Amino acid sequence: MAFVAWLASASGCISPGHAGRCCVDRDLAARTGHELGPTTPPCRVVIPEWVQWEDGLSEEEAVAVGLWNHPAYQELLADLEITRADVLQAAQLQNPQISTMFPLGPKQWEFTLNLPLDVLWLRPIRVAAAQLESKRVARRLVQDGLNVVRDVRVAHIDWQFAVARLKLAQEGFQLRSEIARIAEARLAAGELAELDVSAMRLDASFGEGEVVNAAAQADLARERLRYLLGIELTEFSITPTSTPGPLAAEFDADELVAEAVACRPDLRAVQLAVSAARQRADLARRDLWQLSGTLPDINGRGAKGFEAGPGLQMTLPIFHQNQGAVARAEADAERLRRQYVKLRDTIAWEVRQAHIQLCQARQDLAIWRDEVVPQAQVASTSARRALQEDGVSLLLVLETTRQRFTARQRELEAAAQVRRAMAELDRSVGRRLSGESELPPGESELPPGDAGPIPPPGVEKGETIP
Repeated sequence: MAFVAWLASASGCISPGHAGRCCVDRDLAARTGHELGPTTPPCRVVIPEWVQWEDGLSEEEAVAVGLWNHPAYQELLADLEITRADVLQAAQLQNPQISTMFPLGPKQWEFTLNLPLDVLWLRPIRVAAAQLESKRVARRLVQDGLNVVRDVRVAHIDWQFAVARLKLAQEGFQLRSEIARIAEARLAAGELAELDVSAMRLDASFGEGEVVNAAAQADLARERLRYLLGIELTEFSITPTSTPGPLAAEFDADELVAEAVACRPDLRAVQLAVSAARQRADLARRDLWQLSGTLPDINGRGAKGFEAGPGLQMTLPIFHQNQGAVARAEADAERLRRQYVKLRDTIAWEVRQAHIQLCQARQDLAIWRDEVVPQAQVASTSARRALQEDGVSLLLVLETTRQRFTARQRELEAAAQVRRAMAELDRSVGRRLSGESELPPGESELPPGDAGPIPPPGVEKGETIP
């Protein structure tokens, strides 16, 4: 009975650690500058208090709302409670088993109390493996959060670009309609042929079609952003803010690759998975005897009356020594080690690819913004001035106007592509590179084992909307 009391006290005093929501929140906030927000029931939208809908939705506000309400990410966060339950289950002691034979007829009364003894050396291994799995899931969810931030930023950029493209299409349609009106007036005055005027009418119709298409694309981009923000079924009306200028900082690709390999949370998650697989392999090697203590075995009537004594119950590993479970755990560890190498190389490729795309987008933007657009603007202005003096044909005015709006649209596309490439580079490296956030202290130096306890941060109270 003393052994039973000792096991019960050991079970009650040990509270296994668990990488919960606070760990994901802290790591993600350090990498992006945004928190997960409070835990809320399903089908509820929670909006940070500092988000103001009236002055337009900025990119940072969109990221905050998305992390708090992104439907797919909220579903993934539920895995934290599953790993918490697994840790608790691994820490539980097996309940004692009682077997008794009732003293009916000539049968004497027998009573046996069986207690698991292998828990002394198996329970710590089970708990360690469950804790490593918990930390692996937490790291994976940090990477999923970085993916959400990237997706929301790209969706917000696409929405801003679509709205700007719509405004440009409307401006172009108005200008083309004005040119067509002048052509109609000259046709009525006998200064132009019908063939020339028909080209102006057709171009104005093209401009109207571009407006309709741009309006549809803006609506689609807005609805996609609303879905990623988790406000699809709400009555919130979102309007874009002014587009910020692209980040002018320069980055070294080799330094970014080294940082990403050292600090990407998904790579860290694979390291933890390898450690957990090793723990499971060790558990399979030791879980052979299934040893239980019989404390006590009692007989109601023995040779000397009432008899009681201890005993053991175990499994003899004669036919197998758990080779299948050991081989499976070792194979799983080997697969994860190879997955680590693959993911490491993939991360390096993603960083270099995003860096190349960013450099190319910046070059394109510089060409369109500094060279092509100013020249197209000067040519269009000169042609319209000459048109007022009857010194140029309407076809030339039409062509220079088309070139001007095409150049401005390409400039908008290049600016949006720079911001998209920057968002992808941030995700590939594993943090915001604009200086607004930095990696958690010592993140790149964490060993494959325990990452240490992380205290929960303060969570800003938000507005809950059913």
